[in-house]
Amino acid sequence: MGMNKKVLIGVPLVLFLIAASFIVFLTYSSGKNATLAPTPTSPPYNVQRSDEVPYSTHRAVSLAPSRVSTTLTPWGIAMDKTRGFIWVAEPGCEPKPTCPSRFQGVLGEYALSDGSFITNFYEPSGYTSPMFVAVDGSGNVWFTQPNSDAIGEFDPQHQTWHQWSTKKGSAPFDLVFDKQGNLWFTEYTGNSIGFLNARTHTLVETPTPGAGSSPYGIALDTQGNIWFAENALGIDKIGSFAPSADGHIRISEHDVTPERPHLITADGAGNIWYTGGFDGRIGVFNSHTGQSTVFQVFRGACLTPPNCTGTHISGISVDSRGYVWYTDSLTQQVGYLIPSTGQVVARTLPVSNAHPYDGLLVDDEGRVWFTEEFKLTLTMWPTSSVR
Repeated sequence: MGMNKKVLIGVPLVLFLIAASFIVFLTYSSGKNATLAPTPTSPPYNVQRSDEVPYSTHRAVSLAPSRVSTTLTPWGIAMDKTRGFIWVAEPGCEPKPTCPSRFQGVLGEYALSDGSFITNFYEPSGYTSPMFVAVDGSGNVWFTQPNSDAIGEFDPQHQTWHQWSTKKGSAPFDLVFDKQGNLWFTEYTGNSIGFLNARTHTLVETPTPGAGSSPYGIALDTQGNIWFAENALGIDKIGSFAPSADGHIRISEHDVTPERPHLITADGAGNIWYTGGFDGRIGVFNSHTGQSTVFQVFRGACLTPPNCTGTHISGISVDSRGYVWYTDSLTQQVGYLIPSTGQVVARTLPVSNAHPYDGLLVDDEGRVWFTEEFKLTLTMWPTSSVR
């Protein structure tokens, strides 16, 4: 009887010890694995994209200013309105138009709701310095790689990478999707406009009419036409074309001022806006009349014809009011132009040498997003804060 009692007491004790040991093992294993796996931010964001949730269930849209560090030197940015993300291309250098050496960069993912960091996706071997970025209708992230003469695609849902080579020495730069979902891009040193069918991956490259034109920014207007800026000194033109399904196009060129148009965008009325770089101006081309008009947005000293010191007007975006936003990387300012009056309103960044540059957009919620290249930062301001 005493032996049976010991057995009855001993069996549960052994089972308890086994169960406790198993729990300790699981806890240790989970903790060990957690240090090896990517760490997601708070729900609903998760780096395992198979459980991506609808934008409607994300955190509420915030109008509080946000300033979040990037991992590498940031450049272009793009917005995924459907899924609620801001994507940042982080080449890790200042390209002129390429980086001094070849190395892998980062695609950074941030919350459209409030600008908070979600995760980084590091380029795999064989990829280099993503420069500009665009998002397709399925949420795939496309980017240019001037250092390796290639167009890249990243699928966040399955975390897969693909790339297609352009001609050697072409340095693909800015990129945009047409209304049929085909990708068009500028080739800065190749002096061509590139086309990539996102489904068949057919690649076509069309030289610009003028040799050595250095096509830079590219944009889609409300009618579905595509416009690009020719940045080379002495060219002083922008180009346009109607996109085709097979990538073969006929390019028209238009004389404009200011000199050396940089980035380019279109407003809702069909006007084409572009930045003037070192002359402190923003230009607009009326696509209906063919007339070009300029606005001086830099208030420092300039010669005639404009040759300004201490300014570089770069990024450009038009908000829902028709105000034209821009960045000035040398005065450390982000501001806007009111076309109807010519009034310029700008706010100076609170940090020195931030260098806000080509990454700029204004969203539908009345917030302006921009990258600070030399401070490794993605910043969001409510547009009402710029007075």
